[in-house]
Amino acid sequence: MKNIILLLFLVFLMVSCGGDDPEGEVAAQGTLNGKCYPNKTCNEGLVCSEGDICIKNGDSADSSDSGDSSDSGNSSDSGDSADSGSSADSGSSADSGDSTDSGDSTDSGDSSDSGNNGNTEAKCGNGTKEAGEVCEKGDFLMCSEIDSQYSQTDLAICNDFCNGWNTDKCGNASGLKPLATFPARTHELTYLYNGVNAFNEMTNQDDELWKSALFNASIDLGEATYSIPHPQANAHWIAAYYDSETLYFYQNSYLCDDSMNCQYTTPWVMFGADLESLSAGKKLSIGISDKHKVNMLIEDVLTADPEQDCVMLVGYGTLTVDSVNISAGSAGHFKFTTSEIGLYNVTMTPEGDVTKEIEEARYKICK
Repeated sequence: MKNIILLLFLVFLMVSCGGDDPEGEVAAQGTLNGKCYPNKTCNEGLVCSEGDICIKNGDSADSSDSGDSSDSGNSSDSGDSADSGSSADSGSSADSGDSTDSGDSTDSGDSSDSGNNGNTEAKCGNGTKEAGEVCEKGDFLMCSEIDSQYSQTDLAICNDFCNGWNTDKCGNASGLKPLATFPARTHELTYLYNGVNAFNEMTNQDDELWKSALFNASIDLGEATYSIPHPQANAHWIAAYYDSETLYFYQNSYLCDDSMNCQYTTPWVMFGADLESLSAGKKLSIGISDKHKVNMLIEDVLTADPEQDCVMLVGYGTLTVDSVNISAGSAGHFKFTTSEIGLYNVTMTPEGDVTKEIEEARYKICK
């Protein structure tokens, strides 16, 4: 009995799963060209027409169609190497363009992809500190930040390989000491003059007259004290201008009466900063040689001749640009923070004797 049932079952499968109906034979119910089932349905892949006949789906519903979009969910089809056009065939070895094929060896995210930032090799000297670099060429650091045994006024420069600091110029902390210091502080210039002529006209003077000096220090000379600014000064003009290359800052001091009749006094403070280096967040070194981006000079007049202005002291430290806004042809603003600035005699600085550098810049040196 079991053999008969099995035989009948196999015959039924051959009839229901066969191809197109042979000529002259009547198609079985639910198959292609056969009668629809009573509930108006047909075998998988077929639809019931208005004449109660099972026909192919007009939208390429044939289950044998390799491009059948409904076949994308067939668990047995996920590895079919021939189904290269199926958008859902995530495992197809031929589906090199499939955006969902995260495991495809030709995937555009492959580590050989030239756009992969993670594999970009750091290049010393390109102006940007990158992963694996300690610093970038042109960077500097106070020597004392590397080792407390170094002087607080000397600077270390980034080496040629960007993997460390050159400390050849770092003197011992017990070495040369400044004659005086300007305390660290922050200041914002709300108006920058565009050019020296506008600066000399002092059109913004009301906003730039101060009761106290921004930079002040004193040097004990034994029998007297050298003061910056002059001890009798009671008004200070703190202003700046810029040209195509440099931003110039001045602290000029005056002795004024109640009617604001003022007499110019010395010494006065000035610095020049490289305009191209002035970007927010940038820390610039203050010194005299070419490696420094900011020069600070203390000028005085030792004779009655006003043409005999001369450099008495030079400053060393750092200046950090907090914010800057300079547009060609218009006024701008400049906010900066200075470290403690050491003041040295021109002939005895952390860089040695800088007389030659100052004279080449066309400044006189006080004798």
